[in-house]
Amino acid sequence: MGLAMLIVAAAGGGSAASGAPEKSLRLQVYEPTADTHVTAERPRTNFGRSPRLRVDGTPEANAYVRFRLRKRAGEIVSVTLLLHSRSSARASFAVRRATGRPWDERRLTYATAPKCSLRYASARVERHGMWTAIDVTSFVDAGDREVSLAITTRGSRELSFGSRESREAPRLVVRVAQDDGAENQLLDSLRRRYPD
Repeated sequence: MGLAMLIVAAAGGGSAASGAPEKSLRLQVYEPTADTHVTAERPRTNFGRSPRLRVDGTPEANAYVRFRLRKRAGEIVSVTLLLHSRSSARASFAVRRATGRPWDERRLTYATAPKCSLRYASARVERHGMWTAIDVTSFVDAGDREVSLAITTRGSRELSFGSRESREAPRLVVRVAQDDGAENQLLDSLRRRYPD
């Protein structure tokens, strides 16, 4: 499945509240403004220029990704994070909200990494080269202009995802309900932006 089709499929769940006026649904697709990973193995090393986001449980390695959101005229229906696997491991991982002070992609290290929320959304990598969709709606508030997420695992098998320095950068797909008519040529526009 191409990325454009996956974006539509991943954001397909949810609907406007029952009894409400008929609303159109619009997808807003975001690429990261920053992403990196950190590791306890090298606690003072920065990996901000790496083409991959590494996640591991032993030794601990966590990835961080941040998106800047446009102003939205409408109600958020769903938010989906898309990650492209670059490892052969079939293992589970978690996505959490990164909390605390802002972080810099070129300076972040394990020693200075932000805290992660206890609440998480879980997912599983099935095989190398596949996209994984994770529902992160509960981590995005209506007024958020930025969303900072952490990717973690307790497993002993290293996972790797494409970073924004690669061709398979993470994507955040925000599905918004609006009162301004039907979507126009959504799939065609996504295919032009994200060709297979």
